Amino acid sequence: MDEKRLKKVGRQLLVAIYCLLLFQLTYSYTAAYASSLAAVPSFVFDFEQHIPFIPWMILPYMSSGLFFCLVPFYCRQKGELLCYAKRFTFVTLIAVLCFLLFPLRFSFDRPQVENLLFTNFFSFLEKYDSPFNQAPSLHVAYACLFWSVLRWKFNGWKKIILGIWLLMMGLGTLTVYQHHVIDLLTACLLVQVSFILFPNVIEQQHNSPQKSGFYTQKLDSRLPAIRNQQVTNSYYLIGWLFMLLALLCEGYLLLLIAFAWVAFDCFAVGYNYLCGNTGFLKDNRGRIPLIKKVFYAPYQIAYWLMWRFFRKRNNPPLMELLPRCYVGPRLDASELIALGLDHNLVVFDLAAELEDVKLLGTMEKYYSFPLLDIAKVDVEDAHVIIDAMLSAYRNLDEHENMVIHCTMGYSRSMIFAILIMQELLSLDLNKAIDRVKSINRHMVLRAHAIQLMKIIVAGRS
Repeated sequence: MDEKRLKKVGRQLLVAIYCLLLFQLTYSYTAAYASSLAAVPSFVFDFEQHIPFIPWMILPYMSSGLFFCLVPFYCRQKGELLCYAKRFTFVTLIAVLCFLLFPLRFSFDRPQVENLLFTNFFSFLEKYDSPFNQAPSLHVAYACLFWSVLRWKFNGWKKIILGIWLLMMGLGTLTVYQHHVIDLLTACLLVQVSFILFPNVIEQQHNSPQKSGFYTQKLDSRLPAIRNQQVTNSYYLIGWLFMLLALLCEGYLLLLIAFAWVAFDCFAVGYNYLCGNTGFLKDNRGRIPLIKKVFYAPYQIAYWLMWRFFRKRNNPPLMELLPRCYVGPRLDASELIALGLDHNLVVFDLAAELEDVKLLGTMEKYYSFPLLDIAKVDVEDAHVIIDAMLSAYRNLDEHENMVIHCTMGYSRSMIFAILIMQELLSLDLNKAIDRVKSINRHMVLRAHAIQLMKIIVAGRS
């Protein structure tokens, strides 16, 4: 083993020992503290009485110790290992704080186990674990942390088996009668916060497809995936919050359904961000099928409310950045009529969240290129959109106008307005940005957007 490899293994071993010591010292202390209290309450949902006791689930449950020791050695790079250690530390310390401030006890009696193998495992569990240290479940939180590392190390059937096993490790906390449902939900919330606070740059590189359409430079290949991953984690966090609210309202059916609906909606939107699925709502004509309108209603209502609130900042609502080329937010029909833009239009709709108003959607020259809000943009898709916009603008009839809009009019539409202005007027990119900024003071250009534009411009020169 060479010196470099030896040093890497040494770091991994150090993190493994650190995690073990942190867990043992803090977990044991809080368990002893809770056991010393005169009374420790339990928190149980009514439906939990129907959760079956499944003795063989002790196998995935007990395998947590094996993963505990091995996972640090799968962190191949220093940044990845450091991120894992940070997440582990955050999750453990916050959970320990919850154990001290809100101690809970598992309340079900565990049935007798007859299988000798399982009996030995359960005997070990009763000796070294405790009915305390419940919410959030560190067992579930750690299973999620294990998956955050190992999901990038395996492919195909191995990855599927690993995912199923870790899922059973988490669910096993219920079926071996060691945790209640509230413990699982709070663990998911906690670990999701850790993912947001400590994004793993090394991990995100695996999420960025290796094709020329995505950023190809070393730094650039990380940026779009990191951005989507962070948005995904935010949606997942909101989803777990609403799932918890749904279960807390188990006695109120309508509230339970409403909160669960929002939760599943957030999980679905988060997953589409993770996959970079820009067309998860709209069809080729920019229409949203009825079944999607129903399922994604909470998401669309939230965006519609934000659109109604934030578009008030746009004054004027659409800006003529080029002669007969208007850029800005989605407008309603009355505003378009007031601007005299109710006919003879070439429309480029970049919004993925909401349908365009019927007036624009019926235009003969209507083009829908949905892009996810505050997310990565595929460079190949960007070239297609720019080519279409340039062609349309250069071929405008004398009575036609062109409208480019997204939902709020602050970023997506402005990025493409800058790019077509830069090419049409043969400007330096910085000059094109300054020119648009002088017209639209509400434009939002973050670092990833500027980096994207630089790569696009370089690729078109």
